[in-house]
Amino acid sequence: MESDNVKTPAQLADEARQVGRDAVEAAQGYAAEARRVGADAMQSIRPSIEDAKATGREGLDTVRGIAGDARDIAADAAATGRAYAKDAVNAAGKKLHDAQGRMQRTRDACTQFIADEPVKASLIAAASGAVLTTLLMSALRGRRRY
Repeated sequence: MESDNVKTPAQLADEARQVGRDAVEAAQGYAAEARRVGADAMQSIRPSIEDAKATGREGLDTVRGIAGDARDIAADAAATGRAYAKDAVNAAGKKLHDAQGRMQRTRDACTQFIADEPVKASLIAAASGAVLTTLLMSALRGRRRY
């Protein structure tokens, strides 16, 4: 059984050339379509890339602002701490000065009392000494008991 559809070598070569040309055209079509899809993808991605860059810049600006605010807050806190410390030192100095003034006035009053009434001052000093000695002896004896 022979086939009626017998082709000559020239016909086979022509068909092969045509199949090759069709394959080249198909490959070129696929390449053109791939280029078009790539260009479309690039165009659709470009705004997203720009948005991402803008968002990144905004984030960086925000971080810089926050860092600046933190520096300002730290500087304010340090200044406030220094002011409180300075006020505390000044208040302590004033209280010490006031106490020294009171002690000076008390010493002057005692000196004046001794100068005005020396006998009375001597009796008060002797009585005070006796009371202190009694209290001291009592405290020492209280510790010696078993």
